[in-house]
Amino acid sequence: MNISDLVKQNPEIVENLTVKLNLTDLTAYAEYCFSKARQDLPDPKPKEELLTPAQFADTLKISLVTLWNWDNKGITKPVRIGNAKRYRRSDLDKLINS
Repeated sequence: MNISDLVKQNPEIVENLTVKLNLTDLTAYAEYCFSKARQDLPDPKPKEELLTPAQFADTLKISLVTLWNWDNKGITKPVRIGNAKRYRRSDLDKLINS
């Protein structure tokens, strides 16, 4: 019989129950709790795919000049990463579906 079953059968003993743990046991229990908690968490949001201007324009069958004009008009909203310009896949999907 384990301690959990003993407490369930005799709840009155909890008042005087003393538990001694060493650091190794406590660490193992904490790792067990964290691993169970990670299993219960939903999968993290998948990372957004970023496309180059050429990939974005090729998919839409437009020229890079047209894409540049769309950027200036606010139709597309590129993301700047340093000097690089990238476009979100989700923005491409919205344009295709609209």
